[in-house]
Amino acid sequence: MRYLPDFGYSAQVLTTSAFGGREDEGVLRAWEPLAAYRWLFNKEVRGGRAPSTNRTRPGLLRRLGRLCLVPDLQVTWIPFAFWRALRALRRGKPDLIYSSYPPASAHLLGLLLKRQTDLPWVADFRDSWIYDPLDPELQESPYRWALETRLEEAVLRSADAIVVATEAVAEHLRLTYPEAAERIYVITNGFEPGDFPRSDPPPVGDPLRIAHTGSFSISHPQRTPQPLFLALKDMLADDPSWAQRLHFDLVGALSEEEQRAAQELVEAGLLHLEGPQARAEAIAYQQRAHVLLLVDHARPWVSSNVPGKFYEYLAAERPVLALGSEGMVQRMVRELQAGVFARADDPVAIRKTIEELYDRFCRGELAVRRDPHFLQPYHRRELTRSLAQVFDHLVQS
Repeated sequence: MRYLPDFGYSAQVLTTSAFGGREDEGVLRAWEPLAAYRWLFNKEVRGGRAPSTNRTRPGLLRRLGRLCLVPDLQVTWIPFAFWRALRALRRGKPDLIYSSYPPASAHLLGLLLKRQTDLPWVADFRDSWIYDPLDPELQESPYRWALETRLEEAVLRSADAIVVATEAVAEHLRLTYPEAAERIYVITNGFEPGDFPRSDPPPVGDPLRIAHTGSFSISHPQRTPQPLFLALKDMLADDPSWAQRLHFDLVGALSEEEQRAAQELVEAGLLHLEGPQARAEAIAYQQRAHVLLLVDHARPWVSSNVPGKFYEYLAAERPVLALGSEGMVQRMVRELQAGVFARADDPVAIRKTIEELYDRFCRGELAVRRDPHFLQPYHRRELTRSLAQVFDHLVQS
């Protein structure tokens, strides 16, 4: 929302009281019972999911909550947010309604407001909802799958414009809902250029420095570094000198299980657990690396989502070692010549890819230096320009 005023729009943001403080100018907060749920059952509930550093005790109450609270925990926020929004509408009618997923409850609120006011409504999907779900429990519950499919259908049939973050999501929705095809727009995620000053990578020479910023399963229950750890352990078992030739920095929170799995590599000196860092320091780790590690979770289907971290890595101008599934991440790495790719659940392929990266590193062939205009379409200001053009189309028509 930072750049919308540059294109003639001001936003009145309606959000939850669970993670914020007092209301600021342009921000309205509605009470959300999720705060009490988090206090009672899981202190790490974020964004509709309840990750925990302890995966051995899923928690009966948490599972019951996820089964009953459909499509996500934020559904308890909708009644309070709906009336808060209607009061705001009485004070001044906006030009349109904009909602963003995740969480899915934001789109249900948008749907209710659309039906109540008949204002133009833009539904933005930063990730796909049903086809490539963020929530692993959605795949395990036929009841939730059927119900949320109907909810997604209601959103897509009612929204005046549908914004998605990748071409794969757009292609899927156009095939599934052909009547909505002309209302679907692709606006990717991106980055803020000022956060990433241009810098040269470290000099070529041992070791090859590879950095990952952020968490794994704490951010996404199915995202795991375990196959990577297996690949590195296998390399060390065959040749202990890899401990001097490779240097991995993991910058972010790891679960207890991940820390235990990493311990052998830490003791060997190959892996370095740096813990959570401020954003500026995390970016500094990226700039000190030769290669940046991206880990997405493997799926049995073609993936449609691209982690936002990928665009930050583009801005850092370092080659990306991307571990994921066949799909959008692999496609973006190839089309943008951003680095190398291996399946996230295949330790043999991961090992082979790291060895190939090391060979390129020794030959001095890893450097990435692009024309600054190459990345301009992914600047947040340019992406906001595209969103404003969608708004213009609805408002003017």
